[in-house]
Amino acid sequence: MKYLVTRNSLIALSFLIFSITELRAQFAEMELSRKSVYVQQSFRATITVYTTTWFTAPPEFGNLQIPNAFIVPFEKTVPGIFTVNNKKYSGIQFYYIVFPYKPGSFTVPAIDITVQSPPEGSSQARKITLHTAPQKFEVRDVPDRLKEQGDWFVAKDVTLHETWSPPLTDIKVGDVVKRTITIDAKGTLPQFIPDLSGQERVDWTSSYPQDAVLTDTRDEFDANGRSTQTVTYLFEKAGDFTFPPITVNYWNPFSAKMFTRTGEAENIHVADNPNLGILTTLKDSLAATQKPIAAKAEKKGPLLILGMRWYTFAGVVVAGIILLYVLLRFGIRLYRNLRERRRTYLASEAYRFHRFCRSPDDPNAFLRTLYTWWDSFTRKPSPSVLGSLRTDNAADLAAPINNFYAGIYGNESSKGNAEEVKKSLETYRTNKQKEFVDKSNPGITDEQEAWEVR
Repeated sequence: MKYLVTRNSLIALSFLIFSITELRAQFAEMELSRKSVYVQQSFRATITVYTTTWFTAPPEFGNLQIPNAFIVPFEKTVPGIFTVNNKKYSGIQFYYIVFPYKPGSFTVPAIDITVQSPPEGSSQARKITLHTAPQKFEVRDVPDRLKEQGDWFVAKDVTLHETWSPPLTDIKVGDVVKRTITIDAKGTLPQFIPDLSGQERVDWTSSYPQDAVLTDTRDEFDANGRSTQTVTYLFEKAGDFTFPPITVNYWNPFSAKMFTRTGEAENIHVADNPNLGILTTLKDSLAATQKPIAAKAEKKGPLLILGMRWYTFAGVVVAGIILLYVLLRFGIRLYRNLRERRRTYLASEAYRFHRFCRSPDDPNAFLRTLYTWWDSFTRKPSPSVLGSLRTDNAADLAAPINNFYAGIYGNESSKGNAEEVKKSLETYRTNKQKEFVDKSNPGITDEQEAWEVR
């Protein structure tokens, strides 16, 4: 009894080791560049897919969603050779850049990755779904000293650029000048770049700012952003004035310092203009370019839900629930029907013959699929295919099988004989189908059973 227990334990252990080795033939891992960041500070989530053989198609990555964070996927995959536990793997890397915008503890969820790769010892690819392990990370709130410094954002570097059209020369009352302020930030998203917060306004001229245009300027390695804001000025007073410089504050998390980018102050002389009749018209035209403020409704209308009266909305909801119930019942019935058909097909002789025809030339796999089909075809275990063929006067069809056996157990090469065996058995199967397809054939006795596809 002790010997049996030890033997069974060894068998179970060997099977477990084999299973783990097979599972590690293809696997995926996720690595976070940082697991503790500040609000708006980015980190990289790199996903690597490994195989011991090769990939026959690019991996298909699932959707990544993280609460309270912006996610920028970098779609370019990078292949390479990687070593894991002293074993070499072919691999493909893909990464996301994550920008959290709220403090707290969060988790990068598992991602499903569909790959096509042949297992070890085979050249036929199989489609499998791999899963990465979830990864936790912490988002810390910014230091209190930063909150007291007004508008700022997190970035690796910032540049500030301004243009004037026309230039600030020979300006007189009634002239219109357009000012374009461009802020380029590295290592962040354009959504995080703050607006100018009124810095572009001066009290000695009328200003008409437009909404900032945000542009994603990411490169091959990092996320970058650009904010472009345009302000139109109408000069209404004569004299000497100064446009104060624009300032942008940003915090670099790698150096843990606050930096300021400052533009240049612009001195300007506005000359008198005796022809001021057009000034009112210009002010009206520029004011029309600003966003209108929605007027308050004077009279409260009926209750609307998604633009519909409440009873219409209720009717639509009820009809939608009924339709959803009908579709659900139909879908369940259809699923069960298809599942039963598939189950019947997987147990049929036709499916087993199809597997035999697609079997590889490897002798063990070839013979296993051959006898699996043969037992189903003859409806009873029959260890001798050659004997059955000779009994049925199909000796000419038995020759390729005899040659195949000779190639396996003799000194001859079996390469190329497998396809001849498949063709001969396909001919034999077709002849038997024609022979037994009609149960009313007078040549069949009551004790005989007609052949049918199960």
